[in-house]
Amino acid sequence: MRVEKVTSKQNDSSNPEEIDLKPLYARSVVNSLGLGMVNPFLSPYAVELGASSSEMGWFQSLSNLSNNVMQVIWGGLSDRFGRRVPFIVLGGVITAVLWLPMIFVANATQLIFLIAIQALLGSMATPAWTALIGDLVPSLKLGRTSAAINLWASIGSLIATLISGAVMDVVGGTLHQMFFIPFTVAMICGLVSSLVMLRVREKRRKNFSLKRSFTSEIAEIFTHAKKSPDFMRYCMAGATFALFMSISWPLFSITMIKVLKASMLDIALLSVIQMVITIIFQKRFGKLADTIGRKPLLVLFRFSLVTVPLAYAFSPNVYVLMGISTFWGVSMAMGQASMTAYLLDVTPEEQRGRFTAFYNLIIGVTTFIGSLTGGYISDYMIGMFGLVLGLQITYMISMIGRAVGASTYLTLKETLKLEKPAY
Repeated sequence: MRVEKVTSKQNDSSNPEEIDLKPLYARSVVNSLGLGMVNPFLSPYAVELGASSSEMGWFQSLSNLSNNVMQVIWGGLSDRFGRRVPFIVLGGVITAVLWLPMIFVANATQLIFLIAIQALLGSMATPAWTALIGDLVPSLKLGRTSAAINLWASIGSLIATLISGAVMDVVGGTLHQMFFIPFTVAMICGLVSSLVMLRVREKRRKNFSLKRSFTSEIAEIFTHAKKSPDFMRYCMAGATFALFMSISWPLFSITMIKVLKASMLDIALLSVIQMVITIIFQKRFGKLADTIGRKPLLVLFRFSLVTVPLAYAFSPNVYVLMGISTFWGVSMAMGQASMTAYLLDVTPEEQRGRFTAFYNLIIGVTTFIGSLTGGYISDYMIGMFGLVLGLQITYMISMIGRAVGASTYLTLKETLKLEKPAY
């Protein structure tokens, strides 16, 4: 694996310090190996444990809200403490350890509770990770570097998901027996990927202080954010799309398990096919994000996701979804190359942790509302029209809303400067 070294902007002086990105790539790969073992199967796991549409709404909404609300606090602490690595390490360790009790849950409610706690405490790693990339990578290389890091993460996740689906298919037995190996491997990978980050050397920026409340943190971030209209427009576009996008989230696993009768191996293959295509196109779109700009890719990415609820609503079998997932793989490559780069472009360097957390908070709140709404609408529609038609009606609501949300990305300004990077 070829990994470049870059000069950190924070260390840009007459005697710049070379920053080795190998630990970032290593953490990304190993962490993705662990997440790939379990993440594609968590929702089906809940459905197999007996979760209804409304319970799946809580499953999606609580994990998103817990994850994103706490990011404001963690992002603020990361900025004031002046360090990113401790938050990445501790958040990763907590996430890893909490995979273990999920093996032994007896019902969907217990699983939902553990997922929410994991998201609440493990979310400290997310804004710190994004901010660390922004700290270490020059702006003109953010698109391709983000794409490269995501590329290796996708490779790790792809391998793990395929192995996990095959292992569960072979092991069979009870539900808990099937998931024992994936959850155990996820825990081990999470611990290893966290410890790898101890190799990263970063320069401390500010003195540590805890003399602020959650509300004052939000108020301060909002005050700074209002001075950045490009950032606020990005938040509004993201929130509008996320609201309608998340309406269909509780339904996907129900469709896969109850309507299409998919096995865990089928679910793994669906994820793997999409990831393979994403990997193939990721580097190309990373270069495009640094040449033609972030906005065109963002717009295409969001409009392409309008097709997702349509496909799930009317696919006659899981194999049709597998075919369509090749298109979604291309769109995900566009999104991974442009979303992080655009967000970092519109955030001030000294406030990256807070601004990233604030953006994620907005997305967390809107997806909380959207997922719950989708779950309860689906329950109501299924009660009136039956399983298939009830799901289809809810999917159509999400599709129309996604189209409206995608159109808001047309209002964004391009953030890429027209200078060419120096090689």
